[in-house]
Amino acid sequence: MAQSETYLLLIDDEPSMLTAFQDALGGLDYQLATAVTWADAQQQLALQRYNLVIADIRLEGVDYQEMLRKVRNDQRYAFIVTTAGYADIDTAIDSLHHGADDYLSKPFDARDLAVHVRKLVDKQRLQSVNRQLLDTIKVLAMALDARDHYTHGHSAQVTEYSIAIAQRMGLSFKEIDDLRDAGLLHDIGKIGISDAILLKPGRLTEAEYLKIKEHPAIGKKILEPVASLADKVPLIYHHHERFDGKGYPLGLKGTAIPLGARILAVADSYQAMTSDRPYRNALPLSVAIEELVKNKATQFDAQVVDVFVAYLTECAGDAPGAGG
Repeated sequence: MAQSETYLLLIDDEPSMLTAFQDALGGLDYQLATAVTWADAQQQLALQRYNLVIADIRLEGVDYQEMLRKVRNDQRYAFIVTTAGYADIDTAIDSLHHGADDYLSKPFDARDLAVHVRKLVDKQRLQSVNRQLLDTIKVLAMALDARDHYTHGHSAQVTEYSIAIAQRMGLSFKEIDDLRDAGLLHDIGKIGISDAILLKPGRLTEAEYLKIKEHPAIGKKILEPVASLADKVPLIYHHHERFDGKGYPLGLKGTAIPLGARILAVADSYQAMTSDRPYRNALPLSVAIEELVKNKATQFDAQVVDVFVAYLTECAGDAPGAGG
């Protein structure tokens, strides 16, 4: 997108408020689109990629959480800003928990709004570059998984399990988003391990295993220069720590291990146990669950295991033919 092409979508069911926004921002070099209903907004979202989407949290006929999910799905690189009157400031703040990047309180001063929007656009441009770089890295991570049919889809499945755990633990949108990226990238460091080790059709020697253990540190080194990954790198770096302190790379113990890394550890181990490997067949679900439970509070965080086992049991119960 050229530097001069800046697109804003204003969503508000009060025409007077849209006029006020347009008056405040009209002197800036922005392309403004407006919507007074959620139906109008969805049409606009389908037509253009926006730098900023500014939306009233009290838009008639739509729950603001659902609106935020839809906008984020349609506009991955946009900055989402919610607006609210004084009585709804708590809800506006809560919108940050559900995917908004910022909020504006009504009424507003036109000059202050113009300055604030300029700053938001600058942040969005930097964030967009970082997110596009992150997307490129994710493609490389998926290509790494695909080199071996035994690990094909591993990171995607680990991510799915991790998000299921995080949602049931009540983590915030930001924490879940960090975990989603970390799950897809948790093995990116294996790009620095030779294929002779990664693709070996049998058990590893002690020396080969020590080499494999370097992959979290390699991943950290690869990803640290990407500013948008700052909150995700610790999850990737520490996903092989153990709750009892006997893991790697640093031997962190208990809650000193980031929660996201503790979640990844459970999801990663379960996915590995329930997948075929060159040296063994996949374990049955019941046996894998037994292993998770047996290693609660030693290898794994007990709370994370309990939440995940409940999820797996629920999924098994929903499977066709379950329950007799």
